[in-house]
Parts: sequence; C-alpha cells; structure tokens
Amino acid sequence: MSCIVWNVRGLGNQRAFKNLSRLLSDEDPSLVFLCETKLVAGQCKNLKQKLGYDGCFVRDSIGRKGGLILLWKEFVEVVIQSTSVGHIDALVSQAERHWRFTGFYGSPEVEGRKFSWDLMSKLASIAELSHLPWLVGGDFNEILLGSEKKEGRPRALAQMRSFQSCLDLCGLKDLSFSGEQYTWVKRQGCGDCIQERLDRFVGTFDWGTLFPNAKVTNLSFFHSDHRAVKISLGSSWVWVRKPVGNKRQRQFHFEEIWASNLECRELIASHWAMDKAKAGVEDVTVCLKNCAVETDRWGFKKFGSLKKSILET
Repeated sequence: MSCIVWNVRGLGNQRAFKNLSRLLSDEDPSLVFLCETKLVAGQCKNLKQKLGYDGCFVRDSIGRKGGLILLWKEFVEVVIQSTSVGHIDALVSQAERHWRFTGFYGSPEVEGRKFSWDLMSKLASIAELSHLPWLVGGDFNEILLGSEKKEGRPRALAQMRSFQSCLDLCGLKDLSFSGEQYTWVKRQGCGDCIQERLDRFVGTFDWGTLFPNAKVTNLSFFHSDHRAVKISLGSSWVWVRKPVGNKRQRQFHFEEIWASNLECRELIASHWAMDKAKAGVEDVTVCLKNCAVETDRWGFKKFGSLKKSILET
C-alpha cells in the first residue's frame, strides 16, 4: 500500500486533471490527499470514478482559495473524523491494522501559521484518537531547517522553531525521504528560482513501529509548483479484498493465463526475493501472502475480471 500527498494548485482545467490521472495511474496509491484543489463538492461528483477510486471526501474551497480532497481504494476502510480548511483527519483500517491519517495544509500566510500549529496540537490532543499510530502528510508551508531553502531571503529562525516545537509537542517526527530535496519552486526573473521543502510526511513513533519499512519518495512537479510526495508502507502490509455485505471474503486464485505473461514472472520473482529478505527466510507465509497481493492486483489491472469476461461470453 502507498499514499500520495500533493498540492495540485487547482484541478479546474483539463491539463491539471490529465496530469493527476497520469500520476495516479503510474504510482497506483491506495490513499490520496490533494490540497489547493480550488473545487467544491458539486464539481467532484464523478471524480473518484474517473480516477479509479472507490471513496472520496471533499472539503470545499473558499472561492478560488484552498479546497481539499481525500481519495481511497475499496480495500482500505476510511472513516472521516474531522475537517477544516487546513486538514482532513481519518481513521484507516485494513488487514487488522488500525491507524490515523491526517492530510494537512498549512496556512500560506506567515501570520496564519500559528493557527495551523494550534490546529495540529488540537488534533493531537483528541483523547479517543491519541492512542492510535498517526501519520500526517501534506503541504505544511514551512521548513524545519535553513538548509531546506535555496535562494531568496533566509527563513526567520522563530518560524522554523515554531514548526519544530509543534511537531515535538504532537510526538511527530519528520520522515526521511529519497529523491530531490526541494518540493516547491518559485521561479524568478533571469532564470533564478527559490526552492523549499514544504511538503512532507511526519509520523509518531508508534506509526513507525507499525510500518518499519515505510519509504518516502519526492516525485515530480507535473503541472504544479509542488512535487507530489509518496510514502510506500513496505512489504509488511498484507492486502485482503474487503467483503461486501454478507458476501464471503474473496480468496486468492492464481489464473493460468497469468503464467504465460513475462511481467507476471518478473513480478513474482522480485516480490518473493524482496519479502524473503525483509521478513526472514523462515516466514514463508508472509512471502506467499504478499506475492498473492501484488499478483492479484497486477492480474486485475492487466486482464480485468476474468470471471466476468467468461460469463459475458
């Protein structure tokens, strides 16, 4: 499973939607948080279907400012807890694992940053949720260190300290990443540009313990001036398709047609080797389950529902 957060800088035009669709198709995240969508719920009626998602929650923009969207796949259970112009807070459950995800959008104005940190502190203090492993991701509109900014006027030390103090108070730690350091760019005249690391994931110790193999990657800008940021939860996550109504949980079944495809062989070989190295040679069950997860998802994406195809013929 993976999650992507991205400041899209508006989704109201065809080019922006095309870039988002391409990103989600390439990366296939199970959970997606988008900020600065500049859309209201009425404009998002068919969004989840067009993008291939099963759940969608929209926080309306205020005029042409703000706007948040959370999307998720059907095998992830998401229960929205609260929302504001700066966040969507949700409980996430899958494969007997329960944790908390908050998509966060820090105030773009310096004078509003204090309210953003107060908001995060209030979210951390909610008694019925405070015991859960917690992951927060999004555009915080602030940096933690002077080295996270390139060119332009140096960031005031007090601003960075306020951000760090808020994370410390909430028990959140910045998660290390791979890829380019700076996630936001503002182009100036003569080809110069200011770059900063504004977008990130932070998590509690408990969340890191739950997903010890989690990996953060800073992706491309696409049409935005912000990079999309992805976190992969690692092979310890085992996917099981969620039962619908009173139907029994669907069991994994390897289709004969998959074996003739070279992609399938390479997929199984790579995931078997990766899982065996991470889980230990003795834990063959984990390797089998995770191979089944990835193969099942690949098979459906490549061939669709074979059972449905047979019935239609």
